[in-house]
Amino acid sequence: MMPETEPDDNPASACVLLVEDESLIRSMLADELRDTGLRVVESASADEAWRYLENGGAADLVFSDVTMPGPFNGMELARRIHRDFPHIKTLLASGNPGAMTLSAQIPFIQKPYRLDQVIQAILRLVRPAQPTGG
Repeated sequence: MMPETEPDDNPASACVLLVEDESLIRSMLADELRDTGLRVVESASADEAWRYLENGGAADLVFSDVTMPGPFNGMELARRIHRDFPHIKTLLASGNPGAMTLSAQIPFIQKPYRLDQVIQAILRLVRPAQPTGG
């Protein structure tokens, strides 16, 4: 797992734990998220991400693929997060259309996705809606 990136000038910048076993996808998505001002921690597996959280690692949101190598998948990671770290939001992605029905409590994005689609979904979850002026 790569170390957390340096926060930008905004100390309130949210931290995303990005869990994706495909390194190219993970790298591209991490770069895009950093460009929005978010801090990003990258992980190549659900169990690696879980160890990070158990050891006190920071995250406001975990974005994870459902199908992952290792002893458990992204859905199990999300269940554990909801049980032990209920303040951390989760967002899952999968190329398996049936994965969307696994839990109505967890936001889901169908693969293949566009990077901008994921960025917008993550931003909606970690940044409060701004009131409209009038």
